[in-house]
Amino acid sequence: MLVENKKLVDREKKLEKRVKIVEAENLSLLKRVEADQTDIDILKVRIAELEEEKTQRDE
Repeated sequence: MLVENKKLVDREKKLEKRVKIVEAENLSLLKRVEADQTDIDILKVRIAELEEEKTQRDE
């Protein structure tokens, strides 16, 4: 019975470590998504500016 308990405790500790690793990876990915979204927003603004310039030249 004690051996089984130890195995369960060890497994639980391993799983807790894995959860922490995955949470850290998730946080890192969320930061990258936010940075990418910022880049996308900047590019959308730049595209709108270029389209406006093109429209003015075409007139």
